[in-house]
Amino acid sequence: MAGVYQALARRWRPQSFADFVGQETVVKSLRHALDSGRLHHAFLFTGTRGVGKTTLARLLAKCLNCERGVSSEPCGECSACKSIVAGSFVDLLEVDAASRTRVDETRELLDNVQYAATNGRYKVYLIDEVHMLSTHSFNALLKTLEEPPEHVKFLLATTDPQKIPATILSRCIQFHLRRLEAPLIVQRLRQILVAEGVEAADDALEALAQAADGSLRDALSLTDQAIAQGGGRVDGDTVTAMLGLCPGEVATSFLIALLQRDSGQVFALLREQQALGQDAAALLDAIIEELHRCSLAQWLPEQRGALAAQLRDLVQQESPLLLQSWYHILLTARRDFSLYPNPRMAIEMALLRLLVFLLPEGPPERSKNVAEPREPNPVAATRGAAADLPTDNRATAPAAKLLPTPEAVEREEAPEGRAPEAPLLHADPQRAWEELLPKLSLSPSLREFLRHSRALRCDRSALELALDPAYESLLRKEEGTLRTALQNHWQAATDLRLTLLDSSAAKGTLAQEATAREQARRAEIEARALADPRLKEFQEVLQARVLRVEIMDQASNS
Repeated sequence: MAGVYQALARRWRPQSFADFVGQETVVKSLRHALDSGRLHHAFLFTGTRGVGKTTLARLLAKCLNCERGVSSEPCGECSACKSIVAGSFVDLLEVDAASRTRVDETRELLDNVQYAATNGRYKVYLIDEVHMLSTHSFNALLKTLEEPPEHVKFLLATTDPQKIPATILSRCIQFHLRRLEAPLIVQRLRQILVAEGVEAADDALEALAQAADGSLRDALSLTDQAIAQGGGRVDGDTVTAMLGLCPGEVATSFLIALLQRDSGQVFALLREQQALGQDAAALLDAIIEELHRCSLAQWLPEQRGALAAQLRDLVQQESPLLLQSWYHILLTARRDFSLYPNPRMAIEMALLRLLVFLLPEGPPERSKNVAEPREPNPVAATRGAAADLPTDNRATAPAAKLLPTPEAVEREEAPEGRAPEAPLLHADPQRAWEELLPKLSLSPSLREFLRHSRALRCDRSALELALDPAYESLLRKEEGTLRTALQNHWQAATDLRLTLLDSSAAKGTLAQEATAREQARRAEIEARALADPRLKEFQEVLQARVLRVEIMDQASNS
């Protein structure tokens, strides 16, 4: 009769500190404590599922009760070590706090704390998922943790230490077991499968490690399933189908089509994957992961070898901002996946957002097989109509269809070798300055400061400004900036002169004139409101008086 099969996670459970993977800091601390004899009475092991919390606690119990003495290297051959491995050691009391939350059960458990160990050196209480205990159970445990007998050790394990009261935490030495990195899991899986005599493909092991999400126990459970489905071997296709993953070459094909702006190919690939029954969420995850690799390849040369040759060439031609923006768009779409009526619509809209996305510095090339929307443009229409005429008939085309463009008019009117002069709408220098100021390439703050000036002359050849004395020193420091902006605007040198505004002048600066106009406008509105016969009637009937007229912002647009 064949023996009972034991799962890989159980058969390959670490039996010594050397067998632990990825927990070097915790192992080193426990080794030093055991070898030096500085043993605390309560240990708390925290971390996500499957990283070895309970296994490490059992190993610590073995180290404490080994018949050869307390050390970091238990013999594994004595009756105590074998009993602990088999789960039959009398002085190791394992408690699942998730199923024993009542205070009566906790008190019953702790009633025997005062009695010495039966077979071992220490009586060890291993409480798993300790955060599930009730408040009263924690209170019952607290007194024992404060003054425990010398022969008792408490080993607590939890995935959620935030739910443990601070009074309990303060009485324990806490060790956090971290998630395992995928390469460490792959290395451990390869060691185990070699010992088991099972063939395994590298891409299959990497997929299993990624799916385990930092848990070695989950990785071993998935490996068991993959061996069963693969007929005694672990291959990439079996693991991909088992986990419902999207093949890597499919995600590569999607990104190549997206970077080429080939919408027809993008949706052809999507229809093909939907026909094969590919999960939409898994497909989007694969595209996001491939996009992540592409972004890394733009900045890290050593990552470029992981990309297909065609994709690598396309990625190097794109702006990093595009890939980062695409990544953010896809992450947002993945987060909102459940909000769509169906998964097909969710992934289609996500891909469409990538195709129509435009960079800030300008639109990318138009997507293939996408009709360009046409907007009514009279100038373009007249140009197109003239271009469609036969060559010998263009001279006789109606004049309305052959109107010259504004650029052509400027080129004809401007003297040769001289830039066209922008016309001023007002002969008054102050009005001309008011129109010119917004057109200059200046910072918003400097433009606002220049409003505290009055133009005595403003044309292409000279600009003479009378400055408000309060802003004189500041504006004189920016004289070079203003001179450069004038030269860039006129495409010629402009004589700039700055003087002080006479306080006795009849007219003020642009800012003062604007303030005066606003005050006059508000006074006019207030007068109209107070003269309204309906308001007077209202005052007479209610014996009321107007305290203040409030002018809303909309009034400025009326």
